[in-house]
Amino acid sequence: MVRMRRGIANGLGAGLRSALVLALALPLFGMGALGGGAGGGAPTRNFQGTFVDRDGTRVEAKWVTAGGELALAGELGRGDLRVSFDDVKSIEFEGDSTKGLVAKVTLRKGDPVDLKVRSSLAFSGQTAVGAYQIRARDLKSLELHGD
Repeated sequence: MVRMRRGIANGLGAGLRSALVLALALPLFGMGALGGGAGGGAPTRNFQGTFVDRDGTRVEAKWVTAGGELALAGELGRGDLRVSFDDVKSIEFEGDSTKGLVAKVTLRKGDPVDLKVRSSLAFSGQTAVGAYQIRARDLKSLELHGD
């Protein structure tokens, strides 16, 4: 009789544990739709641009992104600033990648903005012959054209 009670209790305990784990995990299953991931999909807008590297090579590209986003993010003073490509006419890169890289952003409207950016920031786009990617430290400039 004692052996039977333990079997029933263990069976009930395992079932209760399984139900508890399921109840706690269930809300997490839908969290992928909340975003926050590293992107991975195609950009939602087709920004076209002309990349010029530090050697003077010009590359025309479509679907231009910076770090996978349609915006340039960097430091402005002690804060951070994210400038949408909608507002950017061109970007010129200056400085030493070891001491700090400055992106001089010419806006479509308003005064220019100087942002400190990571030298490893990857810009990418699609060319007629394939995918193009370049780090900010290797760029001289980028001119953006709308859709």
